[in-house]
Amino acid sequence: MSPVTTAPHLRRAGADDAAEVTRLRRIMLASAGIVPEADWTPQCEAYFRERLGTDPHFVAYVIDAGDRLLSSTVGQYMWSLPRPGRGPYAGHIASVATDPAHRRRGYARQTFQAVHDHLVEAGCSRINLTATPEGEGLYRSLGYGDPTGPMPLTWTAD
Repeated sequence: MSPVTTAPHLRRAGADDAAEVTRLRRIMLASAGIVPEADWTPQCEAYFRERLGTDPHFVAYVIDAGDRLLSSTVGQYMWSLPRPGRGPYAGHIASVATDPAHRRRGYARQTFQAVHDHLVEAGCSRINLTATPEGEGLYRSLGYGDPTGPMPLTWTAD
């Protein structure tokens, strides 16, 4: 592990952060027992570089220590069908990850809250996520709970 060169601070990620956000995503996937294929890393980096550089509906916040990122959270939003009492967008938060050597310092909470606030300010009145057992307590403490209304169902390709 390389030493921290500046005081860790929260900031919005840009296209130049694609490799580090990918590294943190790999850590998050590993915690769920998911091992990506060999060609996954360059694909993920290219995806983050493109989205973080050009997509106004895509955002990531990171804890930057100067020589590396310690934590990140990614979010995106899209138009939602009009519904009474709902804003124009639906948001999704994903890939909340903290480097194992820097956990239990509130970094995930900071990046998550920044992405959540960004999505709300953009007009999201509903934000969803998939919680791991490790993250569920954090998300519930920030107001996330079981969905209300019609039962949400998901289809996934094999």
